[in-house]
This record gives sequence, C-alpha cells and structure tokens, in this order.
Amino acid sequence: MKNQFKLHLITAAVLSAVGLTSLAQDRDTTSSGKSSAATTQSSSAQVQSRDLRASKLIGQEVKNTQGESMGDIQDLIVDPVAQRVHYAVLSFGGVLGMGDKLFAFPVSAFKASQDKDELVLNVAKERLKNAPGFDRNNWPDMSSNRYRGEVDRYFKSGAAARGKSGGRMMRASELIGKDVNDRGGKDAGEIEDMVVNMTNGQIRYVVLDFDKAWSPDDKMVALPLKVLTFPRDKGEDLVLNVPREKIDMARGFDEDKWPDLNAAEFRREQDRYLSSFDTGRNAEPQRGSRDGTVTYGASGEKGTSRSSK
Repeated sequence: MKNQFKLHLITAAVLSAVGLTSLAQDRDTTSSGKSSAATTQSSSAQVQSRDLRASKLIGQEVKNTQGESMGDIQDLIVDPVAQRVHYAVLSFGGVLGMGDKLFAFPVSAFKASQDKDELVLNVAKERLKNAPGFDRNNWPDMSSNRYRGEVDRYFKSGAAARGKSGGRMMRASELIGKDVNDRGGKDAGEIEDMVVNMTNGQIRYVVLDFDKAWSPDDKMVALPLKVLTFPRDKGEDLVLNVPREKIDMARGFDEDKWPDLNAAEFRREQDRYLSSFDTGRNAEPQRGSRDGTVTYGASGEKGTSRSSK
C-alpha cells in the first residue's frame, strides 16, 4: 500500500514537471512570435518610410485616395532649425471651383507611396473647399503664426504634430541653389537639393555641390542642416561649419549619377555618416548671437556667426 502511494506521488511529480516544461515552451514560443512580429512590423515601417528629393516633389502631380488628379505641389515649407517639413503648398488649377489660389497642407494630410516617389492627398473633397488659401502672388509670412495657425486649426494639426519649431520658415525652393561659404567667407559650394521624408516630416539632409577648391573631384556630399549657419538676412549666403577633412570622409557622388536614396546599403552608410555630427551639445543650435544668426557646431567644434560677407 505504501509502495502504491509512493508510486502515485512520483507519477504526479513527473506529470507536473512535464506540464510546467510544456507551458514554459509555449510561453517562449509565444514571446518569440511576438518579438518576431514586432521586428517584422518595424522593418516594414522602415521600408515604407521613403526619402524624397525636394526638387522632384516641387511640380509633382498629387492625387487623392480615389486616384483622381487634384493639382500639383508648388513648394514645401520647411523649418531649417528644427530640420522639419511642415507643409506642402498645392495649386488645384481650378479643380472644385477653387480658382488659382494656393493652399498649404500639413505633412500629416499626405500619404507617401511605399515604392514610388509619389504623394496622395488624404483629405475629403468637401474639406478642401473651405481650406484657408492665399493668392499665388501674395504669399503669407510662413514664419508668422497667423496663417499657420489657421491651417493647423482647420486640419487639426497641432504643435505636437508639427514638432518643435525654431520659428523661422523657408520655402524649399529658396534653399535649393543657395550659395554656401566657408567660415573664412570663401565660396564652398551650393545646395543642390534637399532630401526629405514626408512620412515623418524630417529633413533628412541637404546635398551640397562643392567647388573644386573643396572637392577636387567635384563630388556632391550629403550633410545635415545643423552644420549650416542661416543669417537673419535671407539674401546672404549660408555658412558651412565643417572642417574640410570631415567632408573628405564622406561618400560623394556625381551630379548626373545620383544613387538610389532608398537602397538599404546607401541609407545605412548615410545614417552612419550623418550620425557622426551628433556630438551632444554641439549638435544643438547656438543661439543668442548679436546679429541674429543661428550657428551650429560639428565634430566637436563650435560654429562662428557672420552677418556679412
């Protein structure tokens, strides 16, 4: 009798151990599945988030979610300090009886294609008719909160959606082609283009076409906006706060041989290079200069301000 009782106890203990092991394996499998799913979703999100050239977006046709042509992009409104795209300005060309006015739409109103350099305006037609617009020959001051406030309230795009703003807005077309000098006031090159991500509203980088004095092989190089000084006077040249040896480390490319901006290898290489400018405080704008310029440091150096050439 005692032997039978012991046998029952041993059997129960073995079954209990097997059950706990099985449960642990099930939990591990479930956890692994969730982790794998999360990784897949993260990878998918990265694939969907495409980088686009601002110069290619300007003039591009925009369609609605039904595939109907709505108009074209006249310009992008950007904040160079916060390194963000806030709005795309559209012309509807008389569609819906809206005349020849222009309309600013927050980045959140667009859906970017996963595999094409295209944007879809995700706004119902009836909402377009009452959107705040302006005459194409009388652009509002985008640095003022007045018109921006109207747009944000209408589309319910608040400060949280816009991201932190440095207060100064510019048109992307004003930045493209802008001359850039070194800190000694000598020509360094010009901004060839600006690469943006309309999914998250980031200005990923600008592409500089360097003069031969800076780049003997006449290569173009991607740089973050924070290494440039923007004088208060929009007519003045920008100032580059990066030593020449830092430019020599970059992977350049020819003007007529642009790489695939969304190729995985190219993006990884660009991200590594761009992250080398994130040096704590030196990655933040240095404010308070007497002439109102905004200066950035790079590679452990503090930039200098300049109000005139």
